[in-house]
Amino acid sequence: MIDIKSKIARQLYRKEISKSNFLHCPGVAGRPSDSLSKEELIQIQKDNNLILPNSLIEFYQQMAELTLSWKIVDESFPNGKEREAVFREDSWIKKHYLEKDYSWEAVRILLSGGLNIPEVNNILDIEFVKATGMYDAAEKVGLNGGDLRPIDTNEFATACMKVENGKLIDNVYLYTGFGGLPTALHNMEVTFEQYLELAYKSKCFNYWNLVYCLKNKVPNYELMKKYFPVIFPHLEPDLVDFGITYSN
Repeated sequence: MIDIKSKIARQLYRKEISKSNFLHCPGVAGRPSDSLSKEELIQIQKDNNLILPNSLIEFYQQMAELTLSWKIVDESFPNGKEREAVFREDSWIKKHYLEKDYSWEAVRILLSGGLNIPEVNNILDIEFVKATGMYDAAEKVGLNGGDLRPIDTNEFATACMKVENGKLIDNVYLYTGFGGLPTALHNMEVTFEQYLELAYKSKCFNYWNLVYCLKNKVPNYELMKKYFPVIFPHLEPDLVDFGITYSN
C-alpha cells in the first residue's frame, strides 16, 4: 500500500493542488490518529462477518478515512473574480455549457475535484450501505442487496467492491445510476491501491473514474482534457490511463 500521508497529503495536496492559482482546497482529512491496529481490524471483520482485502486493511492502519476536495475560487477570494473568469468567460465553456442552460455553479462542480474514502465501519455496516443507496443499486444490476460496498462516494457515481463468499474482493467497480446517469456497473479492473494511484494521477478531477471507464464516450472526458492543463499549469499531465494525451 502506498504511503497515504506522503503521497496524498504531502505530495498531492501540498505540492500539487495547493500550488494551483485557481483552486481553493480546504485540505486533506484522514484522521491518522484514529487509524486502526491490525487486531482492531481483525475484530471488526469478525463482528461484521466480512473479510477485507489486505489493501483496505493496510489503508485503515494508516488512516481512519480520506477526504479531499478542491474547487475553482470565486470572487470571495483575493483576485477571485479575475481567476474565476478564466473559466467562466471561456468561449468553449460558454458554447457547450452556459449557452445550453447550465448554470455557472453546475459547471463549477464539473470543474471541481474530490476523493471520499469512508470509515471502515461505513463499508461494513449494512445500514450505511443502505443509506448511500448502494444496497438498492446492487439489486438494480442483478446482485443481492449488500453485495456492493462503497469505497469512494460521489454524488452521481460510486466506486465500490463486490462481496463474494463472505469476502470483499480487491477489484474496484464504478456504479452509475444516480442523478439521471444510466444504471450500469463498470468493472474498472483495478485494485484499491491502483485506484488510489489513478486518483493521484487525475488529481481527483471530478468524475475521473468515469472518464477512466468510458474515455471519450462521456462529456467529462473533454472537460478533463481541456482544463486539466489550465488548472494545473505547473504539472506535467500523466493522463494516458484516461485516454488523454497531449501533443508537444
